[in-house]
Amino acid sequence: MEALRTVKDSPLDNLNMLAHYASQASNQKGLFATGPLDSKGLGPQQVLTSVPDRDKGEHTKVFGKMTGGETSSTKYQQKLGTAEPRTDYEILHGMGHGEGGKKTQSPNNLASASHGANTAMIPPDKAISGNPDVIVDTKFAMRPGTQRAEYVDQRFFHKDFPDQPFFQQRIDGDRPKVTQSEYNKLKEQSALFSDPDTLRGAAHLMNLGKKTGSNGGDT
Repeated sequence: MEALRTVKDSPLDNLNMLAHYASQASNQKGLFATGPLDSKGLGPQQVLTSVPDRDKGEHTKVFGKMTGGETSSTKYQQKLGTAEPRTDYEILHGMGHGEGGKKTQSPNNLASASHGANTAMIPPDKAISGNPDVIVDTKFAMRPGTQRAEYVDQRFFHKDFPDQPFFQQRIDGDRPKVTQSEYNKLKEQSALFSDPDTLRGAAHLMNLGKKTGSNGGDT
């Protein structure tokens, strides 16, 4: 799947990304969107230890109802006039189906964003799959009146420390396709919390550090 979801690295990658974000800033899109945005998500949800096989077409049917009949995320953004040139869009799950099961197919958990945005969410999702110690609270920042996510806030918490995410990333809803080296870096970062025992210990250390810091001024 990696090869299908990534593109080869190029010497021009940094320049192309800089040009992308300059355009986004100029057009006030994605991470640079201004004005009120609608927040959408399932709210905090515990990861399931296992998930039955899903109907792989269900999210497409639900998305079609959300858009008034358009089941293609790319065509939907093109009709809105928000699609970036030469960019494919997909139907994103805020919480992955492999982590939350059937409830992840609901409209509150689905949005239209780029292939690159969807790909960037995969390694972290895979790392927490099957670990019920993890709480997912991923939110979409939606353009009002549409199913377009300007950006995605992917956030994971340990169930014992629900006020402090151990992982979070903000993803541009128009993010270009992920390069092979970017994907490998995401996998390396996600591997840090893929082991439940290691994560549990790290979460307790984070909480201990927080408590120590808050008591630092006491005499």
